[in-house]
Amino acid sequence: MVSKKKTTDIHSIRARKLVCKNTRFEVFLDDIESSDGTVVHDYLAVVPRIRTVNGVAGIAVLPIIDNKIGLLRIFRYPLAAYSWEIPRGFVDPGEIDAVSALRELDEETGLHCNKDDLLSYGLIAPEPGLLVGYTHLYAALNCIRKRPYRTNEIGHEEFRLLEPAELSSMIASSEIREPCTLIACLKYLNPSC
Repeated sequence: MVSKKKTTDIHSIRARKLVCKNTRFEVFLDDIESSDGTVVHDYLAVVPRIRTVNGVAGIAVLPIIDNKIGLLRIFRYPLAAYSWEIPRGFVDPGEIDAVSALRELDEETGLHCNKDDLLSYGLIAPEPGLLVGYTHLYAALNCIRKRPYRTNEIGHEEFRLLEPAELSSMIASSEIREPCTLIACLKYLNPSC
């Protein structure tokens, strides 16, 4: 038998302290209170400064070219390690999600995709206990090379096209660990997900 848990535990902010901010994020320490009176002090909230009306702060797009999947090899400073990831980035002010996806695809890979070939995989909450915002996942089908791969993005080292079997092996061996990439790849490899 499944026990029923209380699902109406609404939290309110009793106090909010801005810790720092940059062009993309504001970081707060919040004192929050649940509906039963429980208080948590200094709850960390990272708030993107630019979000769409539906709360999307970022996009991630899985490029498909000639039935191969494109991934970027990126050095991630906070982890001091390399990561295989799909192109992703922030939405710009006033930009709709699909336009952001096509822009990031071009900026980070040199690939182009017709808007009709851009498939939405929906929204995910990449870190719902910390980050106040969603990422919109896409697959960019039938991509064509618009220009050679080159990027000004810090840490971006390589763009590689992979066969589906190689991608599956990289997922199984945990070479691919970034959640947007994992979810988009798994949805592409198994459309019924």
